[in-house]
Amino acid sequence: MAFKTFLTAGMAASSLLASSAFAFDANSKTNLAVYYGQGPYQQRLAHFCQQTSMDIIPIGFIHIFPDQGKGGYPGSNFGNQCSSDVYLNEDGVPTQLLKDCHQIAEDIPICQAAGKKILLSLGGATPDYKLKNQRSARDFADFLWGAFGPKTVQWGNKPRPFGDVVVDGFDFDIEHNGDNGYVTMVDRLRYRFKEDSKRKYYISAAPQCPPDDAQLAVPIVNSYFDFIFVQFYNTLWCSARSYVSNPRTSDFSFDDWVKVIKRSPNPAARLYIGLLGNKNATTVSDIYYLTPEEVKPLARTFMNKHPNNFGGIMIWEATYSENNQINGKSYADHMKRILYELSPPPPTTTSTSTSTSSAPTTSSYPASSSEAPYPTETVDPTDTATVYPTDTATVDPT
Repeated sequence: MAFKTFLTAGMAASSLLASSAFAFDANSKTNLAVYYGQGPYQQRLAHFCQQTSMDIIPIGFIHIFPDQGKGGYPGSNFGNQCSSDVYLNEDGVPTQLLKDCHQIAEDIPICQAAGKKILLSLGGATPDYKLKNQRSARDFADFLWGAFGPKTVQWGNKPRPFGDVVVDGFDFDIEHNGDNGYVTMVDRLRYRFKEDSKRKYYISAAPQCPPDDAQLAVPIVNSYFDFIFVQFYNTLWCSARSYVSNPRTSDFSFDDWVKVIKRSPNPAARLYIGLLGNKNATTVSDIYYLTPEEVKPLARTFMNKHPNNFGGIMIWEATYSENNQINGKSYADHMKRILYELSPPPPTTTSTSTSTSSAPTTSSYPASSSEAPYPTETVDPTDTATVYPTDTATVDPT
């Protein structure tokens, strides 16, 4: 099927289905966010969108910013989902922005038809990005909106890596080079969102677990974010592993991130527990990886403690989760099951469509009676303020 024809059919399906049974609730306590784009030998995005467990899928990465990119353009890397063809800038200079990402472009409408929110993730583990000044931040936000937001006449023939497809927002996974410019960038994106009243757009951040994170703490306090996907797996003293190992002495920083959020323009932002989907997801994953049995008491404690801010679980990364089959189900499936056991959703009705797009059928997700639930654990009674050290040893999150 031709690229344009496929997109037209996919977007028609998205328009038909997104308003039906696949409704996304940004304020839910049971959402599952799963990163995509950097998995080894990863399957297409649509494969993961056909799974009912995932609600938000940040696609990574825009890993080079215009100030550092060839030809003044940003650079992108989505693993095996794009060819090596790149855009030329206005002067004919080759850039690092991938041009042929038709598989992602074809799959995003299928995902959106299934109620998934697709965010474009910026940054990542590579150090080749930085905002030089506030003007750079503003211009970069405008470029992202033109390239990945609604297609407009004003944008003309400038880059559209995903064609006519529109993402649902942007994720800031900033891990290097400080916080300069990100408040301006987020605020500019919010301003541009107002140009399209037909769609709800979201902005998320994925800080490291120290609550004074050098890259994202200041932007989160000063700008409006919808979701905070804290990476509770890169710094041992504030990690989820430290809590599971000893809840009474752990410096696990979920409480402190709630305090950060309460000081922000969006005190109701949803905070996610970021976890690794596999022991092999990073070079030291076996230190930070938690089994489903370890995750459930952790999630229960902080879901109950912060019901107005707890948003769910974030997983790095989709392919690693898919390859981590436990009793015939992926790690992501187990995380969604845990969330629904802790906070059961209202019953849903089956919805069907005559569309040829591969949108999944909705169903009530909690485990059937034939499946044993995870055992009940004791909720940690401690709730103490923590003083954090200023120096931390971190590892590459991806």
